[in-house]
Amino acid sequence: MTKDMKKLLFIVCALLALTGCQKEAVQPKVYGRYVPERKDDFAWENEYAAFRMYGPALRPENPSNGVDLWLKASPELVVDSFYYREHVLGMPYHINYGKGLDCYKVGHTCGAGGLVVIANDTTWIGGAYDRWEILEQTPQRLVFRLEYDSLQVDGSVLQEQITITAEAGEPMNKAEVVITGAYTGEMLVGGGIYMHDTIDHFEVYEELGTVFYEEEALSDKTAAKMNYDYNGSTSQGRIYLTVRTPEATITDIQDGNLVAVKPYTLGDTLTYFFGATWSEWK
Repeated sequence: MTKDMKKLLFIVCALLALTGCQKEAVQPKVYGRYVPERKDDFAWENEYAAFRMYGPALRPENPSNGVDLWLKASPELVVDSFYYREHVLGMPYHINYGKGLDCYKVGHTCGAGGLVVIANDTTWIGGAYDRWEILEQTPQRLVFRLEYDSLQVDGSVLQEQITITAEAGEPMNKAEVVITGAYTGEMLVGGGIYMHDTIDHFEVYEELGTVFYEEEALSDKTAAKMNYDYNGSTSQGRIYLTVRTPEATITDIQDGNLVAVKPYTLGDTLTYFFGATWSEWK
């Protein structure tokens, strides 16, 4: 082998080694997917928390268009492992086996940052989504869209489109909402947090359009019992949740929801942010 060939071989090997190191260094920090094996959930996560929203297969159980929260103990991605444990191994994700748990009960509420519509002095919460679409997915960023055909507001049936962006290193999700249809009344729209125990700690920052709430992680009695039966304790730390709606005109409690909302015109795009974390996150 000539000297030039040896030099060329060295360069090629060095480039291959560098490429291999770069590929190994790119670890996904954001993830999301449609979950047909769990009644059409759409679930996603970044380093700080995991979330899901409910799809058409769950409609007979009267779900909402709210956001469910899964607590994570570390930046490790957990969505697929949680579903696998629950549906294949029979290990409920309502129990903390060391990686985190699902203990935030949504029901028919806005949950941990879902859309809130206030019209005619009433809070209106929608149902399950009808369609989903992933617009962008990389190891650092996820953008997806959910569409709802039947958002009931004060006797009118409207359509909701919500585009959610989750990014690595960003504790809050970005939600961009467009509501269309025929409704002539005044409407306030933004994000909200359902409070399972209103005597727990909450704060309102009117000038920032921001609300903050914390509660015991095991506020749901069923999850509390399951964890007690598994590890003899009903204590799993505390949950911290926040919503910010820029230029919100109302940051207050409405029908058990802590909301940040502002006047909305049908067809416009309204942007708000929501996020959560856990006292046990490392």
